Amino acid sequence: MPQERFPTLFQPLHLISAFKFKIYHWASQILVTAQKPSLKGIILSFMATCLIISPFSTIADLHGTLTTTSNYVYRGYSKSYDKFALQANLDYESEAGGYIGASASTVDFDDKEDFDNTSQVEITPYLGWTYGLSDDWRFDLRYTRYLYDANIFGKKSDFNEYYLLIHYRDLLSANISFSEDYYNRGKSAQNYELTGRYPLTDYLQVSSGVGYSQTKKTLEHDYLYWNAGLIFSYKFASLDFRYVDATEIATNQGSPSGGQFAYVPEVLKSYFVFTISLGF
Repeated sequence: MPQERFPTLFQPLHLISAFKFKIYHWASQILVTAQKPSLKGIILSFMATCLIISPFSTIADLHGTLTTTSNYVYRGYSKSYDKFALQANLDYESEAGGYIGASASTVDFDDKEDFDNTSQVEITPYLGWTYGLSDDWRFDLRYTRYLYDANIFGKKSDFNEYYLLIHYRDLLSANISFSEDYYNRGKSAQNYELTGRYPLTDYLQVSSGVGYSQTKKTLEHDYLYWNAGLIFSYKFASLDFRYVDATEIATNQGSPSGGQFAYVPEVLKSYFVFTISLGF
């Protein structure tokens, strides 16, 4: 997914009212003037929805975030071709533990020179259920659907993914995910990830993570990836400065799936990623 579900750290403030109107007006103009909803129209309309409903978030357990990041880093490679990405997330959680939501992000798979009708936006609706095992432990079961507005390297690439997540307080999280048809190429993929975080002050926390992505059946490579960084949070804003890196663990260059797909993302190099988020 573009972003994981995070505990709500933000509260809505009246100071962003003017910003809400500006985003809504911008998105509306794009949608009205375009014969076909554009990438910006889709993303900005989603952002406008998040902002417009934020005053009502106290009525229901409704949360949202708007994010800009210097690189959409995903499991050992970039989904934005090492460029900036705009992202948004909106979800609702019931008292019984069920939740439903959707994320959206701009994407760039570096296939515009060779293909027409290339994907520029990723939308990931999801639903799940979280259950507390004790005061310290809880787990999540989640289903996610990855949807793209067009093709990736000339082919439709929507796919499902299923998650099992285990959390210890707000300090440690582990997840396992599985896709039976990764990028809609008829091959399965798995991912394993461990994330830790620790508060240094009321506003600052350190976090790090490591993961292993078994994707060589489709992307020709398995990826080992890791990150470490600092997160500063104050009221409705969050700043994240993070070091990310990855390496290839295994290859399968002769796989029919890899040859047909043509999309073999370059392994992520040592990189610093800066992310700004606003939320409620």
